[in-house]
Amino acid sequence: MYNLKEGKGTYKGLIGECMFKLTKPHAIVTKFFNKRKYSEIFGGKFSEFEKDFVDKNWFSIDAIEFDYSIKPRRVVLYEIKTVNEYKNPSPNWGIKMTLSTHQTYNEALKLGFDVKFAIVHLLDNWNYNIEIIDFNKSKYYIDKPKLYDKNTATF
Repeated sequence: MYNLKEGKGTYKGLIGECMFKLTKPHAIVTKFFNKRKYSEIFGGKFSEFEKDFVDKNWFSIDAIEFDYSIKPRRVVLYEIKTVNEYKNPSPNWGIKMTLSTHQTYNEALKLGFDVKFAIVHLLDNWNYNIEIIDFNKSKYYIDKPKLYDKNTATF
């Protein structure tokens, strides 16, 4: 028998992204939505610089949502992380991020996007919780470079 919570890496992250989507029906998880189709459907809702940024960074952004609860509307970008809560992570647990992702989201902040972390907490008995927090340097650290990273310098 296999246990999802014992798994590491990509598949658990993909499942976490699906769980996030269940709680945010208006958000688009980029891995599961065609970039060209997204541009055709939602392109008119973006300013030109927002549209260019999203197009250029489509594969670095985990999810996108329009927030109309405030005026003017904001584009919210999400970095989704999945954590095994049942193992009682240490209070020093930090979010790992690649240098490339760090640079992408910091550029987004400078351009006026609202950037959030969505942390999917895997609990016992198939339960889970989604914690959404502001993107903040004190919440994450730069992990070692991955093969697909554009930049390999350390933070």
